[in-house]
Amino acid sequence: MVDTRFYKHLGPVSLALLLDGLDVELAEAQFWDILIESAAPVDQAGVADISYFESGRGRSELASCGASACFVREENAEGVSAHGCFPIISKYPRADFARVLGRLYHCHEYGPSGPVKFQGVHLCGGVVVGAGAKIGVGTILGPNSVIGPGVVIGENCKIGANVVIEYAVLGSGCEIQHGAVIGGSGFGVAVSAKGGIDIPHLGRVVIGDNVSVGCQSTIDRAVFGDTKIGSGCKFDNMVHIAHNTSIGPNCMFAAMVGIAGSCDIGAGVIMGGKAGLSDHLSVGDGATLAAGALPMHDVPAGEMWSGIPAFPIREHMRQISAMRKLGAKTKPASKPGAS
Repeated sequence: MVDTRFYKHLGPVSLALLLDGLDVELAEAQFWDILIESAAPVDQAGVADISYFESGRGRSELASCGASACFVREENAEGVSAHGCFPIISKYPRADFARVLGRLYHCHEYGPSGPVKFQGVHLCGGVVVGAGAKIGVGTILGPNSVIGPGVVIGENCKIGANVVIEYAVLGSGCEIQHGAVIGGSGFGVAVSAKGGIDIPHLGRVVIGDNVSVGCQSTIDRAVFGDTKIGSGCKFDNMVHIAHNTSIGPNCMFAAMVGIAGSCDIGAGVIMGGKAGLSDHLSVGDGATLAAGALPMHDVPAGEMWSGIPAFPIREHMRQISAMRKLGAKTKPASKPGAS
């Protein structure tokens, strides 16, 4: 699940070492000697994995959790143990899970800088390329661009000045314009007794062929798995794509579109400037969001939505018309003494 081109795997690690210093409880002492190989979300975890469960979302996956151990609140412990998964009782399961991720994986370091040479690749001044990166023939790396360890970039790509690409696999014919950041850590924060805990992101960004990403745009890598951008997508300047979102081919997003985490966007979707999605929403193939639209629910394929909160555009226009008519009928109260 975790790509070893980007991350060093430190497992297996005993449960006792993983949980050292954490305010947690185990039901039985013999569980401390269990060896944990890796970590995974509760719906994907298998034998020798550690996972967590915290909220109502995903309760069906909890019932069939295949992990060897799982951080849960006390009220959920019985449901986990009934399926052969050892419960780790925690007041803050997600935060404790975040803490142990750093004990199972480390990010590969850039290492000492030195001369970088790739056959048929043009490197401008100040370029930094991490160990193990692969760059296709005909690709141009602009001034001061940074390519992280293990990154794969296809043929005939144009990487602008001051671009950062980490934990990512790009297809051929892509253009990443000045100042864009691909593969940064997403906004994953877990609540704990001591405040917010940053959740390590151990996933990737996978971008198809002939994708354009505008200046100052950001595409965050997944917590686990991939943030996916389909072939032929065109993003304007200052577009933000959060972690674990999947975007189908041939989508077009205007400037300042913002997509929250774990959204599922189909093929050929168009979004006007400043449109956005909250987390875990889906947008069907061929749908359109007008400028500034902010849906609170899934958008069906082929529909055009507008407004805040967004509705199908005809419904939104009727709402606006009704408000105008209501405003015309309502006269402001006269002030005392006014003639």
